Amino acid sequence: MLFPCLSGWWQWLTRPASDHAIIRATMHIPRWLRRAFSVPFYPLLGAAYPVVFLYAQNVHEAVEPYEVFVPLAISLGATVAAFAAFWALTRDWARAALITTVLLTLFFTYGMVWDWIGGTLLGHWELVGPWVVLAIVATGVIWRLPSVARRVILVLDVAASLLIIFNLLVIGAFFLNLRLVGAGPTSGVLPGASVGNDVRKPDVYWIIPEEYGSASVLQDYFSYDNSAFLDALKKRGFYVADKATANYLKTAPSLTATRQMDYLDGVALREQATSDNDWGPIYRELKAPFTVERYLNALDYQFIYLGMYWSPTSKHPAAEINYVYDKLTSEFLDVLERATVLRALEGIGPQAPYDWRRNRYNQTQYEIQSLDRASGLGGPKLVIAHLALDHAPYVFHADGSFVAEKDENSRKYEVNYIDQLKFTNTTLLAWIDKALAVPVAERPIIVLQSDEGPWTNSYRTNELGFDWLNATQDELKQKFGILSAFYLPDRTPAQVGLYSSITPVNTFRAIFHAYFGLDLPLLPDRNYIWPNQGEIYDLVDVTDRLAASPN
Repeated sequence: MLFPCLSGWWQWLTRPASDHAIIRATMHIPRWLRRAFSVPFYPLLGAAYPVVFLYAQNVHEAVEPYEVFVPLAISLGATVAAFAAFWALTRDWARAALITTVLLTLFFTYGMVWDWIGGTLLGHWELVGPWVVLAIVATGVIWRLPSVARRVILVLDVAASLLIIFNLLVIGAFFLNLRLVGAGPTSGVLPGASVGNDVRKPDVYWIIPEEYGSASVLQDYFSYDNSAFLDALKKRGFYVADKATANYLKTAPSLTATRQMDYLDGVALREQATSDNDWGPIYRELKAPFTVERYLNALDYQFIYLGMYWSPTSKHPAAEINYVYDKLTSEFLDVLERATVLRALEGIGPQAPYDWRRNRYNQTQYEIQSLDRASGLGGPKLVIAHLALDHAPYVFHADGSFVAEKDENSRKYEVNYIDQLKFTNTTLLAWIDKALAVPVAERPIIVLQSDEGPWTNSYRTNELGFDWLNATQDELKQKFGILSAFYLPDRTPAQVGLYSSITPVNTFRAIFHAYFGLDLPLLPDRNYIWPNQGEIYDLVDVTDRLAASPN
């Protein structure tokens, strides 16, 4: 049955256009409308579709405009150029449109096919060869069958229009429901508060290594004894809060609470959101002025920021200096690029410009170097460094050399995580030694504190649907246990008010009270989850569950 059907379909498609019933029927349609039906605009819609679709899927992630418009402009420009070139060769808009669209489709689907069969059955060049042959054969068939190209214009125009319209409706629905940003959490600290002229204003470094687990987490779930690093910190004068936990289980709410020195108001944030999974209000908080920065700015501190590749924390508008790695793309652009034929160019050349993992490696190296540069600037200054270390992809061996994708994939998650963590330890100690190699009276405050613990395997395999309400005690402990260490010049931990289970929301409350005399009481240390990432504003207190962990 299949072959007769295909044969009949092919005869219908390739018969002369004048014999086709649909074409004859259009003779009764006004001439201007018939002309509109015969204009092949679907290649332009096809060029826009991959970008628009990816944006529609991630519109709640507060993607920056340049991440959308730059690839959209490039895709449209390249398509127009190809369209014009094939028209010049064929003198036929219909064939030029169909050839351009077929090549465009092959360009944007290569990465998906590679993910499906590549790496295990084929290498890149074993797949690129057939891909090129397919492009040549398809071009040749279309070239020889102009009637086919003319007959599909209406179908493809309509189909492409519907696809674009559907995704624009998704994007439009999000923005039409967008609420105005309300006031963020308030800690009671007045930005204009001042201290006496005789009070020393030490530099303040807040170093945030992503997903760095506490000693007990590393021992219990990664079989790694991190005592050598922690002892090295203590030897240098650090206080290690060995029972510290994160206030929230993800970066955005955790950093927001620490910077504002207060817990998030889930109800107020939900009122600003368009849906239960709209991250916009929290991500906007990450880009907005915050309490810690405002207060120190009023004391003439310079704000210096070192961000990671993640767009919401890549740079901060309030910073006087932003160290930004200019060769790094964003997560959005990386996902888009990895779907295309450019995926085959990963790993080529000394800098591997299309290898997103190499970009992550280079960006982190740049950030580490920039931390040294920031340390050499005059003070007083607030330096915030959000390091991608200990976060996937795991691109660092313990000695700092690059980890190829095949090597990372061949090892267990725990092995990759600890290998990169060892590099993190070496890197942090080297920087700390430089930062403390100054007269005692000039030594800075250093907060070395992660935003969240490492991901559990069950969460890694189902991030969006993971049910945190039914998470085990071990899963909670692994996600909330964090590295938290403080260097406090001229003060003892007791004078600052530190204790082993302090959470990040109290970090700057304690420091500002001890160094600047602010009457700012510590808050109860609490830990919050949400049911899943479809309900991020339904915050559930799990402090007691976490404290009751048998481990």
